Amino acid sequence: MVRIWVRFLANPLMLDFLPMALTELQLKHMKPKESLYRVPDSGGLCIEVRPNGNKYWRWRFQFQGKEQMLTIGKYPAIGLSKARKERDAARELVDIGKHPNREKKIIKMRNIYNGENSFENIAKKWIEGRTFLNAKYAKQCEARMKEHVFPKIGMLPITEITIPDVVHVVESIAKTGTIETAKRMKQCISQVFRFASFRGLCTHNPAADLRGLLPTPKQKHHACVPIDELPELLKAIDKRRPDIAKRAMQLLALTFVRTGELIGARWEEIDWEREEWHIPPERMKMKRPHVVPLSRQALALLREIHASTGHHEFVFYSAASASKHMSNGTVLVALRRMGYEGRMTGHGFRTLASTLLNERGYPSDVIERQLAHEDEDKIRSAYNRAEYLMERKKMMQEYADLLERILNQPGSNVLIMARRTSS
Repeated sequence: MVRIWVRFLANPLMLDFLPMALTELQLKHMKPKESLYRVPDSGGLCIEVRPNGNKYWRWRFQFQGKEQMLTIGKYPAIGLSKARKERDAARELVDIGKHPNREKKIIKMRNIYNGENSFENIAKKWIEGRTFLNAKYAKQCEARMKEHVFPKIGMLPITEITIPDVVHVVESIAKTGTIETAKRMKQCISQVFRFASFRGLCTHNPAADLRGLLPTPKQKHHACVPIDELPELLKAIDKRRPDIAKRAMQLLALTFVRTGELIGARWEEIDWEREEWHIPPERMKMKRPHVVPLSRQALALLREIHASTGHHEFVFYSAASASKHMSNGTVLVALRRMGYEGRMTGHGFRTLASTLLNERGYPSDVIERQLAHEDEDKIRSAYNRAEYLMERKKMMQEYADLLERILNQPGSNVLIMARRTSS
């Protein structure tokens, strides 16, 4: 009988069909051979003996109609009793449709995150990993998460968060009146779940499809005085004491750039010879470079400003720090003190210019290019690379001349709506 048993063990092809369960004594006395061989235990479990003497527990099972093998662990770190328990646990996963190998990878990923599978912990990892974001945006995103999201779902395991949980967070933010913040937080929550799912930390994104949850915010229009009040506005600015706010408003009127583009202007962007202001793409809303033709009046104003701020980096430097530009609210505060609160903004100068130039018959393409607007027709925008620079130079000078006449001549209301007599 012993001789038959030895012959049976010597044939590795027959080992998987061994009907007897293993014992600890058998495991200890198994010796390596020239080639790998397996000795079965029970229920698909077997011990794999490799030529180097290492022994590993393997479990053979069927998943979606295909034969699979799971490595449970190394013997003797995992003994016979524990190996059988691991086999039974793996079988339970297969019974509910989960692949045990995939579940092991998920557990491994969770261990990388120190076992902290909370939404807050994973959200912070997501923020840290987004290296393409600028530092300011990353801090703003984390601050909003801490204020609006973490107090509600931050402590929950990411696998336990449901669609109603996310809806509650988003609707709570929206109820404060900040629809835009609610919209951005919904997007961030969804991206955190995508980040987690890519790493096997969750299988469902409850924020993926919440269309219609938030109302579409009404488009906000920047306050702007009626066109017939332009003479009064220009005179009010002209009478103001000569400070940085006055010069900023005058340059806004002459160039009608966005307020953010104005306050960040650097002297190196001014081309005195070409009489142009070159704004780099990183400071433009549409992220493309923009050339602003400078009229005779705009150049004179810039030379006046240069006499006092030319030794600084910024045209409109901050009084608090010469290495920074002035605040975005400087113009708004000045307008409020002049009696225009709620009636006029820095952006309003763009609206006035657009209205006046269109009324006077300038080509809309030239006006829109000067305003640095994105063409609503994306195909047309992609192919229309015309800068209309010569046309814009002529238009900007004529516009500056018109503002000068409105400011200096009585009855200037008549001049406003008069159409151009020459092109």
